[in-house]
Amino acid sequence: MISRVQLEPGQVIRVIGPAHVRVISGQVLVLGAVFDAGKEFFVHRYRSYAIKGLVESLVEIRLESGGSLENPLPGEEMIDKWVSAIDSLIQRECRRIVVIGPSDSGKTSIAALIANRSLLRGYRVGVIDADVGQADIGPPSTVSAAMVPRQILWLRELRAQYIRFIGSITPQRNERKIVAAVVELANSLMQAGADVIVVDTDGWVQGINSIEYKAEITRFIKAHSVVVVGDQQLYQSIKNMFQGLPCGAVFLESPKVRRERSREDRRVLRKEAYKRYLTPLFERVISLDKVSLYGSCFFSARRVRGYESELQKLLRVNVLAVSETIDTYYVVTSGQPLPQHVATATEKLGKQVYILDVNLAKNAVLSIIGSDYEEKAIGLLKEIDFDKNTVTIATPYTGEVRGIIFGSIRLSDEFEEVGKPLRCVI
Repeated sequence: MISRVQLEPGQVIRVIGPAHVRVISGQVLVLGAVFDAGKEFFVHRYRSYAIKGLVESLVEIRLESGGSLENPLPGEEMIDKWVSAIDSLIQRECRRIVVIGPSDSGKTSIAALIANRSLLRGYRVGVIDADVGQADIGPPSTVSAAMVPRQILWLRELRAQYIRFIGSITPQRNERKIVAAVVELANSLMQAGADVIVVDTDGWVQGINSIEYKAEITRFIKAHSVVVVGDQQLYQSIKNMFQGLPCGAVFLESPKVRRERSREDRRVLRKEAYKRYLTPLFERVISLDKVSLYGSCFFSARRVRGYESELQKLLRVNVLAVSETIDTYYVVTSGQPLPQHVATATEKLGKQVYILDVNLAKNAVLSIIGSDYEEKAIGLLKEIDFDKNTVTIATPYTGEVRGIIFGSIRLSDEFEEVGKPLRCVI
């Protein structure tokens, strides 16, 4: 369905995607971005935008299946309040901003708005996506960053220029990795010339640990301000933590009507993001004698030989390789032994026996370190040859490999997450 809507100056409409919008005449404001006559943009099916006429304007809206056009009630949309608050921060030269709030509160929209308002003032802008579960810039399980070359309405319009692999889609127990990744990427963006840096964080805001680690991000990147979105109680609880920041903490309301994503929606978005960064795939065989390996139980221990046949008898499954630490044998098997057989092997050998079923390692997500020791791309683990000491991976990356980082997430051939996250996939 195609509709043409005449907007008076200051009039706001709401478009719920999927939809294509074209400005026929006049000038409109969307998430702080200004669209003149002849410009157009897309509203994804998981997004909705308030469109405000800056002057008398005519817009053409082509709604796809599931899309809709609404006239918001007074106070439902926050576009004026958001723009005013962010403009005030930018005018005060608050150029490093951390955005905090619960899931679906509008954090990502605020991050895009900050980028847009900064671009309008001639600043060079970089955005860090620190939401490992619902990553928009880079693939899930990573912290990613990109410079913003033009006005945007969704961080997914950007392509990651820098990634740091966390290996998990949950921030819990990965806080230190995420903080370190954000700090490193902030430095990368500054070296790339960013005047303004925005950090979009995850929606984990329950409990002191969730707040403390976001406070560490704020402190270590020397943030000027924290913007809390959508949770007044959260803002009241933490605002005193940030009184010492040059621009303090700012609270912004969420829109009264917004697109909330179901668990299935989030799963689909992660699948799309994996596919985006895992296409096309090239299989490569890498010699493990020439690369550094991280995130692996087996390869972090000392390879030992001569235990395979004894363990195979005890475990009653095929044993491919064994490594050991002071108190543990890491046993790579093809198949899962029964718990009582693992207990028997542990008792007989005098060390904990930890099973790594190679069948559960297939299509594990990993990250590749290039010749400059920077992370270049993600990939999938396909096969390990313990006799030849090689690993076969599938990745879009075709350059030199200096290191591999293993994560805890596994994908199907259709790029969907499968099974429970593992402590170690290998």
